[in-house]
Order: sequence, then structure tokens, then C-alpha cells
Amino acid sequence: MEAEIGRILSTANCNGGSYWARSDGDIHAPAGFSTIDVLGTLGSLGVKAGDHRTLDEAIGFVLSRRAADGKFRYGERSAMLPCISARILAALGRLQYSDGGLEVGYRHLLETQSHDGGWRCPTARMGRSPETDVSNPGTTLYVLDAFLYRKNTANDLEKLGRAVSFLLKHWETRKPLGPCGFGIGTTFMKTEFPMLRYNILYYCHVLSRYGAAAGDPRFHEAAAVLRGKVKDGLLVVENPHRLWQDYRFARKGEPSGPATDLVRDLLRGPAEDGKETGDVG
Repeated sequence: MEAEIGRILSTANCNGGSYWARSDGDIHAPAGFSTIDVLGTLGSLGVKAGDHRTLDEAIGFVLSRRAADGKFRYGERSAMLPCISARILAALGRLQYSDGGLEVGYRHLLETQSHDGGWRCPTARMGRSPETDVSNPGTTLYVLDAFLYRKNTANDLEKLGRAVSFLLKHWETRKPLGPCGFGIGTTFMKTEFPMLRYNILYYCHVLSRYGAAAGDPRFHEAAAVLRGKVKDGLLVVENPHRLWQDYRFARKGEPSGPATDLVRDLLRGPAEDGKETGDVG
């Protein structure tokens, strides 16, 4: 894995800018191999802040986009969106990076939770249809992912539980929801690694860490789908992002050790007698 990590780090200028950013400084593009994507992936591979100089410089570059209220810009003059802030917080969490300013960002996310329990882009206009006038499941998953790395969530379990319920309800309806149209269909059901998009592996990995999902039959149904994709004890990658598919841990049709590690506890089977197994709540 060290060779793969070194290979990733060696591509820091591949998008025309610094630290996987585009030439215009955008850390959210190109989709799949942007600054945010790479930092999150390195964290999923076990890399930690302080391990590499390039990584630490990249973290500093991302933090330069942080506003006083904890939100992040993906470009020098871009809007500050909850999906971006959540994905950055999750990436920093995986890298085991922490500072006082991150808590400000977490608090802002909690303050902007929608009435339906999820999160949506504040710049999207309402009124198009009932399906678009709700939160984005993908953004909500990013937020729940980010909160896995917050030091103390005890006082916010009710809010996070509402977000879990929103995602479990989406498992039932499966409709494309929110302004960005996140749905549950054929593509969602294909395993992906790295965890970049709304899909069965990302969905199950995050929800498995929340006590609010542990005893829910909808979660166990989703987990059973994921367990069915295991071969010889390893999770097989079915739909890698095209920009990652040449890496050993993300090859289509092949088992992925890091992907399996993300769901190892879940793959053992559902909790006995409905006992909670989640890390949060």
C-alpha cells in the first residue's frame, strides 16, 4: 500500500494547480480526483496528518479556504455549500487532523439542518417539485460521515438520529431526491472505492456507525445487499471511479482490502438481538 500512497502523493500537480486543485484553484474539481477527493482517499488508506510533507501542505491549502463560521469555499470566490464543508471535515477526520476551528464548522452544520432531517444546497431554488424541495441524501450522508470524526456528539444525537432516519426512509422510497437528484438505483447498488459518491458501500459504512440505525430492518436489508458482494472474505469493487481504477485498491471486479476494512464489522452479520453496534449513539 505504501507504493500506492506514494504514487498518489506524486500526482499533486496533475490537475494544473497545487495539491490536486485545478489551475483556477478549485479544490472540488475535477470530480473524483480533486483535492477533497484525494485527501479523503488517503485517509481511507490509513494515512495520517503529519505522515508526509505534501499531505500537510495540502491540508494547509484546504484550511486557507475556511471562513470564520467554519464553512469552506471550494474556489476562491465560490459559494460555501454544506456538501463541501462536510466532505472536507470528513477528509480531515480520516486523516486524524483536528483544530478548534473544525468544531465551529460542525456547529454550523447542525444549525443549518433542514426540517426533514437532512441537508440541502441553500442556493437551489425551491418550488420545482416535491422531490426537489427536500434535502439531498448524498449531502446528508456526507454530513453524517463528517460527524463520525467529531470528538463529542452526545448532545446532538437527536439531530443526527433525524438525519439517519432521513437516509433510511430513502432506502424505502429510492426516488431521486433533492436539487441534485440523489437516487437509489442500479448504480447506487454497485460498490465503489474510494468512497466518493452516494452508493451502497458508503451508505452502509456510515450508517453502521450510528446506533440509530443499528436495529432498523431497513439498514439490515441494505447491509445484506452489501454482504452479498463479498467473495472469499473480501469486498469486490464493482464501479470504481474512472480516475482511480488503475490503483490496485480500486480495480473493477477485484477485491479491495481497504474497502473490506471499512465494513469488516458489518460483514460479520447483523447485531444479535437488535443490540446497537454503532459508534455514535
